[in-house]
Amino acid sequence: MRKILGLIAAGLIGVAGAARAEPPEGDWMGVMTAPTYGDLTMALHLRKAPGGYEGTMDDITLGYRGLALKGVEASGERLAFDIPGARARFEATWDAAASQWAGVWKSPGAEHGLALRLARGTPPPTPAIQGLDGDWQGAINAGPAGLLRLVFHIRTGADGTRVALDSVDQGAAGAPASAIRRDDRDVEIDFPLLKAQVTGQLSDDGASIQGEFTQGPALFPLVLKRGGDVISLPDSKRAALPPGVWRLPDDHAIRQILARRIDTERRGVGIVVGVISPAGRRVVAYGALDRVGRRPVDGDTLFEIGSVTKTFTALLLQDMALRGEVGLDDPVSKYLPAGTKVPSFGGHQITLRQLATHTAALPHDLPSPGMTRTEDVFAHTSEADLYSFLATYPLPREPGSEWEYSNLGVGLLGVALSRRAGVDIETLVRQRITGPLGMTSTTMTVPESLQARLATGHDAYLRPTTPIAIGPAEAAAGLIRSSANDMLKLLAAETGNVKTPLKPAMDAMLTQDRAGMPGGFRQALGWMLLDLPSGRIVNHSGGTFGQRAFAAFNPKTRQGVIVLSNAEGVTGADDIGLHVIAGVSIRPLPPAPLPPAARDARAEIPLSPDAARPYLGRYRMSRSIVMVIGYADGHLTYQAEARGKPGPVLPVAWHGGADFSAPNGGGDSAELTFQLDDAGPAPAFIWRGPVGEFRLRRARD
Repeated sequence: MRKILGLIAAGLIGVAGAARAEPPEGDWMGVMTAPTYGDLTMALHLRKAPGGYEGTMDDITLGYRGLALKGVEASGERLAFDIPGARARFEATWDAAASQWAGVWKSPGAEHGLALRLARGTPPPTPAIQGLDGDWQGAINAGPAGLLRLVFHIRTGADGTRVALDSVDQGAAGAPASAIRRDDRDVEIDFPLLKAQVTGQLSDDGASIQGEFTQGPALFPLVLKRGGDVISLPDSKRAALPPGVWRLPDDHAIRQILARRIDTERRGVGIVVGVISPAGRRVVAYGALDRVGRRPVDGDTLFEIGSVTKTFTALLLQDMALRGEVGLDDPVSKYLPAGTKVPSFGGHQITLRQLATHTAALPHDLPSPGMTRTEDVFAHTSEADLYSFLATYPLPREPGSEWEYSNLGVGLLGVALSRRAGVDIETLVRQRITGPLGMTSTTMTVPESLQARLATGHDAYLRPTTPIAIGPAEAAAGLIRSSANDMLKLLAAETGNVKTPLKPAMDAMLTQDRAGMPGGFRQALGWMLLDLPSGRIVNHSGGTFGQRAFAAFNPKTRQGVIVLSNAEGVTGADDIGLHVIAGVSIRPLPPAPLPPAARDARAEIPLSPDAARPYLGRYRMSRSIVMVIGYADGHLTYQAEARGKPGPVLPVAWHGGADFSAPNGGGDSAELTFQLDDAGPAPAFIWRGPVGEFRLRRARD
């Protein structure tokens, strides 16, 4: 359901883009338009070598520099070479009229080739930024998913200042920055590959940078500390992705991965992997349903599959379209109650197809202003709330023009389809999908007969969580529970290993193919597509507030995999699944952070309005985040405003003196220390939480 920075790990699976040129030796430049990243400026550097030419290439837009060329062929009017670091190949012929190499660039995600013309030119020099060299460490608080620890490596040399980012808890290292800027104390670092940016202010002593990390619509406060014992990934002899056909690993190899993930890395309680191929199906399980009873998980254990639910909803859409019950390009308003106002843009209405491909220009989730916990974001979303939101929401762009992941959009699709069918979404899924496929343990509401098989969810610190709660407006986006044995029945149908009347709809879903999320992913109807050396992988991941799921299959080899885990975390289940189905190597991870130390229970002391007055006001944490300190019912309150959008109002407890505490998401707490000024209101306060210490100054805006 949630994508907690899942985009970082996906962005590092493969390197997109790269460019090449013709002899004689020298520098060449050109622009290539990639489906995910847009225009990429490429630079090729060729030099003579014994027996021919050698050189490197730069993807200036994404920040990759010095990617080595292999097998340079330069003869007459032809130029060709491989770029192993980008898993790419460039082939061109000389255009004498334009004095350019006119060629085609092929790489994962661009197998049909992207046009690239290279003309002589030298890229601008990379600026040298003073005073920032070193290793900087920080973390993002992802709530129940835990801490995402980040390490920034800043180095200045003869070729300017370069930055690389390691996301150690995702097993991803070396994401390059395309640019770093400094204006006195203001610092900005761009990571186009990740569609991310870091902005912040350098402290007076130069030892920390306080600011924020943004990635698309996601926004997180971030404080970086220079130096210290740098967190690093364990040594790993990572093999390159294998070409051609990948052989599914045996049960012993899968079990070793699961044991390491649970016992050594502390990132799981119970994990089940199901594998299917024309040769049959098998299930490998390791761990337990919970940390108390220690009952082992198996192929019949029920897990929350989160956003994998979206593939069921999209299958309903395609099947109903083939039956003539709906049209893919019908406006969604056609299937909503009469008088329902649905936003449009320039006369363009939202269609069912756009809802299933995350192109409807709707936000990630339905707002839930009354929630007091992150875990409640989906709990109170009724159809009435949905219609009320649609009536006042202005679309920011034309539907169909851009990809933006939206639980709300798929939830709306489910509402429309259930209204067209005249039954609720759970009944519709059972009638059209799980019933015909014999998936008797796949359900949205868990009956008493299945309760004993239900896995307990756990947060990233392996503390038990409550089952996911999703209201009717977004149930179609993430409410299904299922088992590995049941999900293998779905994958058997998808791969054609069993015959089903649903196969035409399943195949038709994959004819949709458009740009998707970063990392080389493309969007089909419901499913996502990832082109790897071992083949095209149809996949979808899912996460709730305590469980993870990943489903994938290769249509050509008719192989599939399902991975189910009853623990939340930034690693999810995707890396295990991609390794099993496609050979993507798994880097060992450092042990997950331990839970924040529990503080002794401290009584809250009531605070009078007069005593509270000096603390009240707005305090700036970063460029886009303001903390509003208020007062209600005998205690302070705080409310975070991110990009001007207010979050829930949460209590701040006073324990005497300057000692305050407040909830910080995921069951954690933060400590607040105000700086009082005898002459007036507090000018600042310190916020100490799991991700570090922030100084917030009273805002003047």
